[in-house]
Amino acid sequence: MAGIKVSTVVEAPAERVWELVGDFHGLGGWHPHLPVSRLGDGPAGNAIGSVRIFDLDGVELQETLLAYDEEARSYTYSFPDGTFHFDGYRATLRVAPVTELDAAFVEWSVTFDIEPEHRKESTDRVQGVFTSGLAALRERFTG
Repeated sequence: MAGIKVSTVVEAPAERVWELVGDFHGLGGWHPHLPVSRLGDGPAGNAIGSVRIFDLDGVELQETLLAYDEEARSYTYSFPDGTFHFDGYRATLRVAPVTELDAAFVEWSVTFDIEPEHRKESTDRVQGVFTSGLAALRERFTG
């Protein structure tokens, strides 16, 4: 099992940051490199089992919401085995308060299995998505 963790501090209260990132279907609205998703089969909103679908240059990416915790400000999602060579892909986005600064700590992490020949390219892609998303989120609240 391999994994990636990317984090940042956003200069805004955790509640405000969560209002934006806590919408499972809203990722494409604040991430600069992802399109707006559409609702797939299953329940809508932040209900467990909800599916968001991204159209990425002719590739359809379906992500399914596995866990959602409003109080802890986190959610976990997956996509089907074999997507971008990953198996067991489980990603979590969470927002925690940095009380001393009245700011938010935002972490995006993932665990997965992947064949060695695909590890570098695929993990670099995911790390880039996470890093650019969190950078845009930080800039959104400081600008």
